[in-house]
Amino acid sequence: MDQMSSFRALLLALLQICVFRVEFTVAQKDPEFIGLPPIVKIQEDSQPNSLVLEFQVKTVDPDPQIEIFNINPPTTVFALPTIHQGTGTIHNVMLRLSSNASLDFETLRLYRLELRVSANNSTATQTLEVEVLDVNEPPQCDAVFQFPGAVVKIPNDLTVPIELYHVVASDPDINNNLNYRIHQVWPASARPQFMIDGTGTIYSNQGFGYQSSDKDFIVNVTVSDEQGASCTGKVRIEILPVLDHTLNFTVPSQSVTISEDIQVGSVVAIVKALGSDLRYEFVGNYPAYRISQDGIIRTTCELDLETDGDQQWSILMIRAFSTTHRSGTATVNVTVLDVNDNPPTCTPSVIVLCIPETISIYSELATLSCSDADITNNSVSYQLEPNAVSQFKFRLQGSQLQVNNTLDYDNAEIAHNNFQYKATIFVIDGGLPPLTTVVQVLVTVTPVNEFIPGFQQPVQFLVNEDAGRGTVIGMVRATDRDWEHDSIRYSITGADQGFSINPRTGELYLRRELDFETQPTHQFVVQAVDLNQDINPSVRKQTTQEVTINVQNVNDNPPECNPFYETEIYSTLSLTEEILSLTCWDIDGDRLTATLTNGGKNDRFRLNELQLFSKNAFSYNPEGIFDPIFFELRIEVTDGKFSTTVLVIIHVKPWTTTVPTTTTPTTTRKPRVQTVISSYWEPEPWFVAVMTVTIALALIALGLLIWKILQCTSACGKPTQEMSQPLLQNTYVNFAEEAKPQNPRDTPQTFDGKAQDPVTGRNYLFNSITGVRRWT
Repeated sequence: MDQMSSFRALLLALLQICVFRVEFTVAQKDPEFIGLPPIVKIQEDSQPNSLVLEFQVKTVDPDPQIEIFNINPPTTVFALPTIHQGTGTIHNVMLRLSSNASLDFETLRLYRLELRVSANNSTATQTLEVEVLDVNEPPQCDAVFQFPGAVVKIPNDLTVPIELYHVVASDPDINNNLNYRIHQVWPASARPQFMIDGTGTIYSNQGFGYQSSDKDFIVNVTVSDEQGASCTGKVRIEILPVLDHTLNFTVPSQSVTISEDIQVGSVVAIVKALGSDLRYEFVGNYPAYRISQDGIIRTTCELDLETDGDQQWSILMIRAFSTTHRSGTATVNVTVLDVNDNPPTCTPSVIVLCIPETISIYSELATLSCSDADITNNSVSYQLEPNAVSQFKFRLQGSQLQVNNTLDYDNAEIAHNNFQYKATIFVIDGGLPPLTTVVQVLVTVTPVNEFIPGFQQPVQFLVNEDAGRGTVIGMVRATDRDWEHDSIRYSITGADQGFSINPRTGELYLRRELDFETQPTHQFVVQAVDLNQDINPSVRKQTTQEVTINVQNVNDNPPECNPFYETEIYSTLSLTEEILSLTCWDIDGDRLTATLTNGGKNDRFRLNELQLFSKNAFSYNPEGIFDPIFFELRIEVTDGKFSTTVLVIIHVKPWTTTVPTTTTPTTTRKPRVQTVISSYWEPEPWFVAVMTVTIALALIALGLLIWKILQCTSACGKPTQEMSQPLLQNTYVNFAEEAKPQNPRDTPQTFDGKAQDPVTGRNYLFNSITGVRRWT
């Protein structure tokens, strides 16, 4: 039982798959054209609403829509297709001609229709070509010739062969020859008298006798094509009598003169014959004139001698005839006077040129070819009219336009006019009044790179040696006499000198630090190249200029000195004798000054410029004042901004005056340079207030710290003293007693006198017993 159920389920699944595939296949082809061929043929004589084609559309949609969405070439020959419900999914479609359709093989032989059917939210398209088949159409004869028939009146005195009538007929079909045939003549006895040629012209090979023969004939003509289709018509021939006596004109010959611009229908002349009940007609063909039944000759069209020169002289022959068959002729000679109604025509009608500005004077620009269509007074003259910009720039030599002056491109005036020179040439004919044709001249001048750029001053610049990178040093400027005068690009040639240039403006920039002491002058070459000065952008001219940059010295280096000196002098050295001279220099070249910064111990020395002198104020009295014999001096050497400190050691030998002082500089010690930069800074008020408060708080904190330390010292000092006493009992040395023999000044002395030193002028105290002295 379970196997049976499984088999049924499997069978049901396979059936559903098959149904799905069938539905899918149907959906893939829905909708679909059935029985629609790629081409269908229809005869050109098909009537409106005729059936063109019947085909079918297959779709499950019960209401499909079909349309012609494109016809090439566009036409209204075809009606909208109609669709009818068929059996099941098949629907019948009928394509017909429209109600006003007219097919013509000779005009259009093929139509391409694009059909589209819409169903089930899908569309299908297919192209159908409709070919028009040729059908032989009968010839078409002149309507009057067919019915009621043409009438020809012939005087009886014409000589044979007599041309009677020309049958007018045509065949709508292409390349179809017509055949003309006389199929009947009335009276029948006159049949041999008439013939017709291949062009349709009817002739008579016999003369007509008004008194002795028939006076009225009817000729029936058939016109047929190669397939046998035909049309018929008839010609009635009436014979007019010609009497021996003629009608006389009041003026049998006259001459008239009219103007070319006479209005259409104007009277040209009037002819008059003697008699009553008269009619007038032209004997010949004169298309420009017509004559009324009362003998008035008028124009039928506008006269134009330039178009038809034969109209200038015409001889009109007029015949007058009466109902009694009397006739007569007269002539009218018509002379048409030319009117100046055509202005000159010129080639070229406009002169537009592009020429280089270097074109030479008297060069040919253009040659006019002008003519006047009037048959008289048709000479032409030329006149040049320049505008304000082109004044004296051009000239005319006959009909030739030439350059008369330099056509300069390089000035603001012509640039303001878009580099164009304009002029007008007036071409005047010789008629009265004269007519003029205007030829505009537009000459565009193109640039030529003629000149080399030239540099302007300055080409030397000053710059401080402390200038920073990017500083603008100056600007070089080159000008070009070619327009535009400043269309120049700058560059620095050669090796990199630490400078750069703005290629457009010529501004020079510093790219590195300068040092006057190392290189006070810099030189480099600037190149200027002009741009867009020629119609050919690759044509450029260039020039170069050497530029000098002079570095201006700035005090940016501290003085340099030998940092250490050591020498011996005698205490009796003269005030004017130099102890030593400082060896100092400033690479900036500034003036140096020196100052003793430690005072030389009780003012024993002085400085003059960079020379050190003694003030001779030493006292070496063992019983009195005994000055030090070793002095360490610190001397500050400054250039006004920077300073350097020099250390000088002086050993003084007491009491000796015979040995000259020697100076022994040493260079074994490493130089020690101290640089002091003097500057002035003025702080902001808020900063002063903040700093004042900060310092006050710092002082308070410092006071508290000192107070705390003192408290600690007071608390801890006594134990320290007790502990240190045993340590000092065995190590005490009386340095005062050991030094007593060496320095008598350490021995307490009693001074009982006062005197003045004769050399220095200083006062001193002395002991009259021991001789000890001490300066006061």
